[in-house]
Amino acid sequence: MKFNDIPYQRPNMKEVKKYFEDLTKNLEVANSAVEQIKLIEEFANFKKDLNTTRELANARHSIDTSDKFYEAEMDFFDENDPIIATLNTEVSRAIFNSKFRTELEERFGKHYFKLLECKLVLNEKAIPFMQKENALSTKYDKIIANSKIKFRGKEYTVSQMPPLLQNPDREFRKEAYQARAKFFEEHQEEFDSIYDEMVKVRTEMAKALGYENYVELQYKLLNRTDYNHNDVARYREKVLKTLTPLAIKIKKLQAERLGIKDFKYYDEACDFKDGNSNPNGDVDFIVKNAQKMYRELSPETGKFFDFMVENELMDLVAKPKKRVGGFCTSFDKYKEPFIFSNFNGTKGDIDVITHEAGHAFQCYMSQYQLLPDYIWPTYDAAEIHSMSMEFLTWPWMELFFGENANKYRYSALKGALTFIPYGVTIDHFQHYVYENPDATPEERRKKYHELELMYKPDLDYDNDFYNSGAFWFAQGHVFWAPFYYIDYTLAQVCAFQYLLKYLENKEETLKEYITLCKAGGSESFFKLLDIGNLKNPMTTDILEEIVPKLENLLNSIEI
Repeated sequence: MKFNDIPYQRPNMKEVKKYFEDLTKNLEVANSAVEQIKLIEEFANFKKDLNTTRELANARHSIDTSDKFYEAEMDFFDENDPIIATLNTEVSRAIFNSKFRTELEERFGKHYFKLLECKLVLNEKAIPFMQKENALSTKYDKIIANSKIKFRGKEYTVSQMPPLLQNPDREFRKEAYQARAKFFEEHQEEFDSIYDEMVKVRTEMAKALGYENYVELQYKLLNRTDYNHNDVARYREKVLKTLTPLAIKIKKLQAERLGIKDFKYYDEACDFKDGNSNPNGDVDFIVKNAQKMYRELSPETGKFFDFMVENELMDLVAKPKKRVGGFCTSFDKYKEPFIFSNFNGTKGDIDVITHEAGHAFQCYMSQYQLLPDYIWPTYDAAEIHSMSMEFLTWPWMELFFGENANKYRYSALKGALTFIPYGVTIDHFQHYVYENPDATPEERRKKYHELELMYKPDLDYDNDFYNSGAFWFAQGHVFWAPFYYIDYTLAQVCAFQYLLKYLENKEETLKEYITLCKAGGSESFFKLLDIGNLKNPMTTDILEEIVPKLENLLNSIEI
């Protein structure tokens, strides 16, 4: 079904509550495993319907944040999502405590019970905290979506700024960079206030639910069943030892290539003296060539992307009032993924048509899963599909960039390698924040700058506002998805493995990748790595093994 044709109707909360309450009772009094299995299967379809309604409202609101109808719908979900979550907890408890657990595990898998256990952390005490948290997230998004940045006589949103920040004229991009920074500085008090309130709300919720701080609670809510914050800390140390030194070397080479002796942060986005490799056409050009690319990549990817185009399941171009960033979601009732992004004429547009399409392809391949819990994996595993797709499509980059395709490949690999130290900075910062919830906004900013200089010691903002430690204001995940950022770095290490294997054996690597996509979220992160024939970034020395190979690969790309 085409995106604009999908019907929307606000859920009747009275009926939703009754369904959950009746289901809980029926599960508790069921006299056989067969009876419980039937109830769980019916519940799976109910959740797919409910999730589809919510994600449809979110997608349409994200496309136009000024649309009053869908703004009201998102306000409705901000208020009622926590209620639904706690009702779901009672159902989860009834299933988790089933006397027919052996039979249920045979039907739905043991991982299902691990996911249920994670859901048991919530109860009614969390509702007012979660409602407040949702409202604060929406407030942050609105400020960004309605941003107005004046630059050289024109007005831009945050999403429309990247092309200006990559301009080969150094003074031009410096001026654009300062204009963007000025927007965040003008809203510093608001961002500090929103985040300060978020931290307090989340900390109070954690304590109300019996946790010492928010860290352990959020790990449960993110369904992290294989590892804890200590494992993540050890992984960050691996990054510090392997990728931080390489990132410094890469930026030194970039400075030489640009002919700059005093390399600054606003130079990082410009890879070449004559400018970055931007696509040779607009959105229609990109989609048309992406369709050709995915048809040639494999029968599965071709069928998938044709489906996306035919059903208009992508909203790609940046425009005023549109939410910042990009994401992929799904309307599981119709077995349809959906891609949202903000094309702006830069190489980032191709990153999107591969990255978000990687998410969408995985979702498309795992829509056969009965349980909605198994359609999407946890975030750490989910990002493997997206980041790997960016590399698996390398042979087709001439379609988009012509003779500049190698410049794109170089920028893509360079960007991925230098991103990881930033990614672990964001993660380390969040651990500090929630382990020290009483820190002042000033203390948080000071700590952030201290951490970013640890992982990126060559960083030079040449900007007093950013030097105060406020760069993270622009990283939406910090506000609305706490601790969802280390996932990108873990997945990037896995994607690097697929890249190196792909260059040796395309057919076998693609087979491993598609097998991983089909598995969806039916297993935990560590077990999905085994399914995808990938080495674990946390428990092995894979970083030490591949970093020299990646450095050699980067240096071998002819630009």
